[in-house]
Amino acid sequence: MFSTHRFTLAVAFIVSLVTIPFAQAQIQTYEFSGTLDPNASQGFTQFYISAQIDSTAILVYQDPETQRYENAVGTMNFSLSSPNSGVGAPLNANYSGTVNEVVYSKGVAGDSLQIEAIFDTVFAFPVTARGMIHIEQIEQPFIELSGLFPGVLTGSYSATIEFAREVYERDATEPFSRFAGAGTVTSVVGTLAAFDTDRDGVIDDLDLCSASLVEETVIFGGWLDSGVTNYTDESGCTIMDRYAACEAEEATQPTSPWGWFQPVYSGPTYCEQQVVYGLQDDGIIDYTEGRMLRNALNLSHSSQGPS
Repeated sequence: MFSTHRFTLAVAFIVSLVTIPFAQAQIQTYEFSGTLDPNASQGFTQFYISAQIDSTAILVYQDPETQRYENAVGTMNFSLSSPNSGVGAPLNANYSGTVNEVVYSKGVAGDSLQIEAIFDTVFAFPVTARGMIHIEQIEQPFIELSGLFPGVLTGSYSATIEFAREVYERDATEPFSRFAGAGTVTSVVGTLAAFDTDRDGVIDDLDLCSASLVEETVIFGGWLDSGVTNYTDESGCTIMDRYAACEAEEATQPTSPWGWFQPVYSGPTYCEQQVVYGLQDDGIIDYTEGRMLRNALNLSHSSQGPS
């Protein structure tokens, strides 16, 4: 059995669980606060939880809806309170633990974030420590998967949360130190001020082209590289977006009145020809870049494709 003396030592040294950071780690910090269901949270009604995530962690699984990283979790801090009491303690994850992962998901049912670390360590005596945070979307999406590393949206919005922080005597089945709860997140400090789904530098709320063509240079016909930088304007539309809009406009034109006899024209449309002038008027490109775009556009229409 676990002695009172050893419990006292455990409390005294609980803040000493050692972090073993990666070299050149790039740390992201998430902060969550909100209200708790006291019946599911040991009588507590408020919480503040933070977690530090290493953005150089190893990506071990990826599909269009999910990204899972191992050796990602650094510290987690749990603070619970009620009108008459409060409690809190950190959990400093050891990267060599049996479980150390963060999972970002954007599924049909909504966004979710799972952070978990289970590891063995020794301070006054051998222990196994576990920290778990699970957050799910209510209405506001909060996960961004399109960047180099997933992001979490900052703001005042609601999400469900379940969490636990437990410390066990090695091989024991019941923890001697435990904070756990369930409730509603109402405030988040993440890594994104707003979503920029297409990563063009313009947030979605202001982006007129929310799924921009973001190739580095302007490419015509899928193969002819103009050599001109594919600039993004203030509205969030790239040069290639402007040409794509011309193609979409042409597709909506009414059927020719010539019936079965359709005149054939293989050159650029009027809309495509005007794109360069609009870009120059807006100060996005100079004369030389305009000439390069016109030449590449004409060549893409007159050529049969890459040789």
